[in-house]
Amino acid sequence: MEKQKSPVKIKNFTINNKYGTEDVVINKNTTITPITADFEYHSQEKVLSISSLTNVAPEQLVAIKGYLAHLSATKKIIVQGSELKKQEGYIADPSGSIKIIFWGNHTDEVQQGSTYFFNKVRVKISQDQKYLNTPKQESECIIESAEPFKETLPVVDEVSTSKEVIGSIIGINNVNKYSSCCTYAKKVTIKGKLAYCDRCKMTQKLSACGVQWSFKIVVHTEDNPPQKINLNIYGQQMVQKLFTICEITEAEVAILNTELFKFSFDTQSHKVIDIDPIHI
Repeated sequence: MEKQKSPVKIKNFTINNKYGTEDVVINKNTTITPITADFEYHSQEKVLSISSLTNVAPEQLVAIKGYLAHLSATKKIIVQGSELKKQEGYIADPSGSIKIIFWGNHTDEVQQGSTYFFNKVRVKISQDQKYLNTPKQESECIIESAEPFKETLPVVDEVSTSKEVIGSIIGINNVNKYSSCCTYAKKVTIKGKLAYCDRCKMTQKLSACGVQWSFKIVVHTEDNPPQKINLNIYGQQMVQKLFTICEITEAEVAILNTELFKFSFDTQSHKVIDIDPIHI
């Protein structure tokens, strides 16, 4: 209906004023019914300023013009078992700056130092910080070159998404140990003494498979005031580093008995990047 610009009647919705505007929130009790109307559709899309995004609710698609001040190299990451390309940058306009993440075919589409119209990028929020994302439906988002701003732009410092804290692990859950493909290190399906990898379609000896661990931890920080942070530990290199501190067979007990660790983690995914015990 949205693509066809069809008029509809919406019932049983709520209004959210959290972001300074009245946003219609659709829930499981909402009903949307097509109707006929005697007026034509008029596009409400307009190019927003970066500062005005503070009044836009997360998950909304917006149009924005920005100067690409910083752009990272493209990385390949695994999301839900599929490989995706990801590229991060920071855009600026006369009102401010904001982080933007490009996914899939939108990576390598832009160049640092150029100005663009970003039509239908999604507003996201993490750790109370808003940023922009190209949507999953890649065809929805259109990126076009734009005339440079005549106004002075703010200096954009590339913001690190990593953070270091010192604290003790007060809880462990979702401990997961599984056999992994000897080629792709992905979880395999075990069939007797054999294992099958859905990723590379290879049948292999179970004895040749590696072992992967992942778990979630709750960290009580030494900050003033102290905080409780939920972190994710996965990736064999990080897990192996943690297990050099203790025996795998007694992992939970040993980890919880270690007084303090220094953690470096990604503030968006809460993935632990590095961990070291602190000996007092």
